[in-house]
Amino acid sequence: MIIQGHVHRGVVVLDEPVLLPEGTEVSVQPLRSIPDSFWHTATLDELACQQGVDRVHGDEDLLGGWPEDEVDDGFEQVVVRWRQGELEQP
Repeated sequence: MIIQGHVHRGVVVLDEPVLLPEGTEVSVQPLRSIPDSFWHTATLDELACQQGVDRVHGDEDLLGGWPEDEVDDGFEQVVVRWRQGELEQP
């Protein structure tokens, strides 16, 4: 007899209710093999390599910048001046 089920929150759940006598021994076997990489914890460098991104070397790498195809209307400079107290805030 083969009983189908699935894992939900780490527990095997049967797809259909099955009455088995108390104490019945059962065997659970995954239908598909689980790759070894599932259990491997990758380092940050390994993850970056897998995702094709470069490692962050400093805060400047995270800041980005204004997109080259966008018009620079000076908004950021005005905000900086407001924060520095050079301009009266609205």
